[in-house]
Amino acid sequence: MSRPTRHLLTVVGALAAFTCWSTAARAGMPQVRAELFADIRAWSADGEPSWLDGGLGKGRWGGHPDGASRSALTLAELSALIDVELGWTTAAFVHLQYGEQQDEPVDLVEAFVTWKPVPRSALSWDLKAGLYFPHISREHTGPAWTTPYTITAAAANSWVGEEIRALGAQLGLTWRGETTTWRFTGGLFGFNDPAGTLLAYRGWGVGDVKVGAFSRLPLAPLPAIGPGGGFIPWQPHWVHPVREIDGRVGYHVGLEGELGERLAAGAFYYDNGGDPAAYDYEQYAWDTRFYNFWAEYRPIPGLELLAQYMPGVTYMGRKPDGENVAVDVHYETAFLLARYGTGPWHFSARAESFAVEDETYLVEDDNSEDGKAFCFAVARDFGPRDRVLVEILRLDSERPARATIGYDPQQDQTIVQAAYRKRF
Repeated sequence: MSRPTRHLLTVVGALAAFTCWSTAARAGMPQVRAELFADIRAWSADGEPSWLDGGLGKGRWGGHPDGASRSALTLAELSALIDVELGWTTAAFVHLQYGEQQDEPVDLVEAFVTWKPVPRSALSWDLKAGLYFPHISREHTGPAWTTPYTITAAAANSWVGEEIRALGAQLGLTWRGETTTWRFTGGLFGFNDPAGTLLAYRGWGVGDVKVGAFSRLPLAPLPAIGPGGGFIPWQPHWVHPVREIDGRVGYHVGLEGELGERLAAGAFYYDNGGDPAAYDYEQYAWDTRFYNFWAEYRPIPGLELLAQYMPGVTYMGRKPDGENVAVDVHYETAFLLARYGTGPWHFSARAESFAVEDETYLVEDDNSEDGKAFCFAVARDFGPRDRVLVEILRLDSERPARATIGYDPQQDQTIVQAAYRKRF
């Protein structure tokens, strides 16, 4: 275990011990609920190697360099989830994760404190402070920030798990009427300046990776970047998404509504406030901004339709004359998901498209791509703490940069997975 992780666990343990001691001294021991979440995964994948294995594959798993299929049985995730009730209105939450593929074997995914005063009218408010996922994904409603009815999330929400994390504070306002509920959230944050690196140099991905606060994610050995690279030699072949580079503050705002029992919709905006000319800790600050629009409809009991659209831009670097950025990419993705559940069985189907449009230096560093993905999954519950999922994921994409590392720009891939999820 690395020094930063040891220090982190020491701090978390010390804070937890102090909180328990101080609360016990005043009003008795706080209520602590802890559980483990395990995901045992069997998978088979063809096509190019995954982006986690030095390729530009879109999935968490990929084939051999020659395109031959690979398969394995692995512990995909082991998470510890700790909830502490510090009083009637205050609570704390910590999510630690172990994973063989992540840079730090044990890392922190989320850690925050919430304060929810007792509402005295139709309007209520709450505060959250710490390291948290902004409320973007409607797919991740399961424990340990997982999707309950599929194994992989759509590209938009997969990217949130990989690169988007807020270390800051969020205010929430909720108004509850007779048939409608509206909620506004707004937050200020830092430590997310490199967000956009992965989206530019890897492009979109479809998976279930959740980066920890101290972990780095790999980038393919593209000749345009890295030591000895001809275009941006100072960009290493990795990104550390949770990192402060420029000292600026970012913000996010969102509005969502429950319009009766069948319809819900929302809009969200995220701006990390990055200075594209800033560079430190071997990382650039990317100026990353995006919108997120979603709608959810439940026409009949058991059937749910979810649509999501995310457009955005990200910039990095400056030319010597200071006029243009070195990387300027516009990106977008959209999906439609249908879920149907009856008793312990759940069936899901998702279709999506994704694209990145590079606006600069296409000869030296082309980061453009187009692709689509189709997913079908079946989930079966065996009691409240055991779930089995089987998923087939089909990925088709074209990315010119693949040719620079010896692969065909057009890649088709099929990933079949079976997961057993257990809560202890």
